[in-house]
Amino acid sequence: MTTAAAAAKDNTGSGNPAAAATGGETKTAEQIAAETAATAAAAATPAAAAAHKPASTDGQAPPESKAPAKYALTLPDGGRIDEHDLATIEAHARQQGLTNDEAQALVTAHADAINAQSARFTDETKTDAVYGGAQFDSTIKHANAALDILRPKGTPRGDAFRGLLAKSGYGNHLEVVSFLADLGKLMAEDGSYGAGGDQAVSTDAATLIYGTDKAVPAGS
Repeated sequence: MTTAAAAAKDNTGSGNPAAAATGGETKTAEQIAAETAATAAAAATPAAAAAHKPASTDGQAPPESKAPAKYALTLPDGGRIDEHDLATIEAHARQQGLTNDEAQALVTAHADAINAQSARFTDETKTDAVYGGAQFDSTIKHANAALDILRPKGTPRGDAFRGLLAKSGYGNHLEVVSFLADLGKLMAEDGSYGAGGDQAVSTDAATLIYGTDKAVPAGS
């Protein structure tokens, strides 16, 4: 074999894979490495995108998020929802990709649910055989007298506790009202406030809590 033929064999045979793969054109190691990296990146890109794509329970692509850049939610009247609740609902709405109107509907629904719960608590207290019926007004007076003495309106603890009862609707719950009422009765018997509670609770429950003239359970 001549020297030229041997050289040709070296360029096209198994002795030079790079030349064999490129039809005889010899490539540098740097060129081969660059092409290999580009090929691997092209192959990996679809897989990487699929790995980071949100999963769907039905195998379909998840819907595009409708969440705005910034929600503008409004607190409903009644004090059932506060800024902390609003932030929690907003975070949930953004996770679900809800519009501002859809998120606001969640806020309203949450407030309505607490209002309905509070109304149910009130009805249960008013109809209770021991604390409701003809005894309801007396129950409320004793309960609010205890509340007014132990957690006075206008004090940090008093306002915080009353606010908690009002926000949750549990100020109307039979177990809360009956506990405060029994405590108020004990205070009356002990002389902590007027005989029978009449002197210290000349105003009704709502006046003690809200400064209004409509009798309602404590913290309603």
